[in-house]
Amino acid sequence: MIKFFRKIRYDLMEKNKTGKYFKYAIGEIVLVVIGILIALQINNWNEKRKKETLKNEYKTALINDYTKDTIQINARLLRNNLRIERINSIGDSIVNGHYNNLESYYKLFNNEFVGIRVTNVYNTNSFNLLISSGKIDLFDKDLRKELMELNRLQTFEKITQNGNKDLLLDYMQNLGNKYPVIGNPLNKNTTHQLLWKNVKVNDLPKDIVNHLNQERYTISRYIELTNNVLQQTELVLNLLASNSK
Repeated sequence: MIKFFRKIRYDLMEKNKTGKYFKYAIGEIVLVVIGILIALQINNWNEKRKKETLKNEYKTALINDYTKDTIQINARLLRNNLRIERINSIGDSIVNGHYNNLESYYKLFNNEFVGIRVTNVYNTNSFNLLISSGKIDLFDKDLRKELMELNRLQTFEKITQNGNKDLLLDYMQNLGNKYPVIGNPLNKNTTHQLLWKNVKVNDLPKDIVNHLNQERYTISRYIELTNNVLQQTELVLNLLASNSK
């Protein structure tokens, strides 16, 4: 098309038709400008499409991660709530005198000191990549704010509960050092008696109650902080879902 205009322009110059020459020259310029504008518009459309595709990929990855987190969190909350109920039940039994001799406390010591899970492992790969790549700006201001708040709550829960878990583990270790994890102080067997020979068995009831109180605090704090994370996770999932429509 441009060659066509150029040929006409040359013909007009040769025929000294200056007025028509300028008209065709302007037409040629306009045509070039229109072509450039169309090319820019196509390029902008392609860039926008690429960003939208990348945004959807991140969105899908985040939804998958946070959905896994909610499943894990709900399962652990259930287990820890059941453990709190058990601890409270033991506390009520102690108050009501159901554990009224050393043998009953020894059985409690052997049966109730179980491992607990009071920290969470979150699926943060997609979020971390979103931050490190600087692509978080693909999302609107409200969603960015809630994503950052969720990350803050997750980090706070992990730091706080790692500290609480360490305190509880130290308490359990001290208890394990003080009382043999095998044998029975009431058994007349020589081996059992040797294991428990220098142990102040009368301290066992008090130590068990103290341990259960420490465990109750650790689990209660876990439940509180994890519920905060869960609520924020569900909020972010709702925002991601609404942004997908």
